[in-house]
Amino acid sequence: MSDPTGTPTGYADAFTSWHANRPTPQATDTRLALELGSLRGLSMVRRQVRDFLLSSLDVGRDDDASPTVEDAVEKAILVIDELTSNAVRHGALPASLRIADEDGHWLIIVTDAAPDRLPAPARERPAGGGGYGLYVIADLTATHGVHCEHDRKHVCACLSKPT
Repeated sequence: MSDPTGTPTGYADAFTSWHANRPTPQATDTRLALELGSLRGLSMVRRQVRDFLLSSLDVGRDDDASPTVEDAVEKAILVIDELTSNAVRHGALPASLRIADEDGHWLIIVTDAAPDRLPAPARERPAGGGGYGLYVIADLTATHGVHCEHDRKHVCACLSKPT
């Protein structure tokens, strides 16, 4: 994890993982597809994502979800929020979010029009300076990566569903 006094010290693998061009996994069951237009619009995206994730687990928004389910959904929302806000802030529009509901996991793919701007994890930044979201994604996901082709960048993450 990160050094509480400053910059991450043990994140060489996570840093490197964002610089390897990996083919995007093929989604067999894309169930949610949203266009990303602005940072302001991401709050609506979060609500739609939460509803989708809960419904994919057969738990409604008003149902009492178990702590395990709530924890998995909150982690997924955090990862998706980091990916989508990065696409809007650091990528280029048009940008989109797709979530596939696969056996045992969710596959998240965020696409934007800036293949020349790869995800860049923070290095040598003081605590509180921001820029550590890519490390959080690396910590919370089973796999993650980036792939560029033609005029699009695809950033993906795979999150395990609760059992």
